[in-house]
Amino acid sequence: MLKRLIIHDWHYKLLSLVMGVVLWFVLNMGERVPLGVERQIEMVDQEKGYEYRLERKRVKIRLRVMERFVHEETLEKITASVSLRGLKEGEHILKVEVKNVPKFLVSVERTEPEYVKVRVIKAPEGGQ
Repeated sequence: MLKRLIIHDWHYKLLSLVMGVVLWFVLNMGERVPLGVERQIEMVDQEKGYEYRLERKRVKIRLRVMERFVHEETLEKITASVSLRGLKEGEHILKVEVKNVPKFLVSVERTEPEYVKVRVIKAPEGGQ
C-alpha cells in the first residue's frame, strides 16, 4: 500500500517537488534593490592614426541588485565602454555598452547617457 502510494503518479510528485523548491529559492533569494554606480567610459578598438575625444567621460549606471548575493568586488568589475571600430573622421554618436554584469544577480535598468558623442580627428603625422 505504501509502495503504491509513493510510486503511483511519481512524475507529478517529482514535478511538484521541483516547483516547490524553485518557488522557495525565488522567494528566499531576496528582492532586487536599486543601486547607482558611476563609471569611466572606456574606448575600445582604437585605430592608429586617429585621436578620439568623448563628449562625456563618465556614465551613470542604474542597476537592480540582489543584495544578499552581490558583493562590492563584483560591482567594481562592471565597466562601460564604446567601440570605435571602423570610425572615420568626424562626429559619431555611439551606444554605451555595459559589460561584466553577472546574470541573474544584477540587471541593468538604465545608463545615463545611453549614447555618447565621439569626435574622431586624424592624428598629426610625424608628431607635428
